[in-house]
Amino acid sequence: MVNSNYYAMDLLYVLPTHIQAARAGNAVHAILLYRRKLDREEIKPIRLLGSTIPLCSAQWERMFNTSRIPGEETDDLP
Repeated sequence: MVNSNYYAMDLLYVLPTHIQAARAGNAVHAILLYRRKLDREEIKPIRLLGSTIPLCSAQWERMFNTSRIPGEETDDLP
C-alpha cells in the first residue's frame, strides 16, 4: 500500500527493538493477524465520529491479494 507507515505497528503487539529483522518480523506478524481477522469478517465497520452510519468497508477486499499493473494512462487492477 502506498503511503503506509508500518514502522508505527511495533507498538501494537510488542515493545520495539533496535534489531531491524525483528521489527520486520513483528510488522509481518501484525499484518497477518489483521488479515486473518478480515478473512473471518471479525473487523467491525468504521463509523464516523459520533455517528451510527458505518463507512463502506469494500476497500478492505483489495487490501490483500491485489496487484496494480502499471498502464500508460491508468493502472489496471486484475
